[in-house]
Amino acid sequence: MKFNSLLTAGMLLVTVTTPAFAAKDLGFYLGGQVNNTAIEDNIGNFDESAVGLGVYGGYNFNDSFGIEASIFATDSFVDEMDFRMAAMTISPVIRHAFTDNITAYLKAGLVVNRTYSNDDDVDESYEGTGWLFGAGVDVTLTESLALRVFYEASETDPESDERDNYFADISLKQYGIGLHYRF
Repeated sequence: MKFNSLLTAGMLLVTVTTPAFAAKDLGFYLGGQVNNTAIEDNIGNFDESAVGLGVYGGYNFNDSFGIEASIFATDSFVDEMDFRMAAMTISPVIRHAFTDNITAYLKAGLVVNRTYSNDDDVDESYEGTGWLFGAGVDVTLTESLALRVFYEASETDPESDERDNYFADISLKQYGIGLHYRF
């Protein structure tokens, strides 16, 4: 809950105090993100969350359309052992500018993730490919710098080298904040 409060307070502060800069929306952008990632599988009662860090970047072809990729990794989901996730995404992005400094976006694309544990008792990894859906808001802070608030959901069907009949779908939901620079 502490992360939720910080996210809400940060967005209100930025929205109220941000001067109206004209966004330099076309071209490349690159940034970093902090997120809360929740993972759930469909065969058990595994429903945990962890803090994650990542980088994202993309290219805006025009005012309404772009493409974006990201890479992120999480801290351990379980206190008793080291259980983490890393993922890569790529997706087209549809954007709409409401004002000169507020742009909303939707994206749908591909995610490739790996859940793994390097713990002494458990040394397993699962890799999967699936779909991704995301939405967010970019708030222009300066002509080239923007703050992002986002939500993403994905689902993958992981495979394991150690288990032939592993039939779990992994649902991943994350929300967070990012900061990116427009070149």
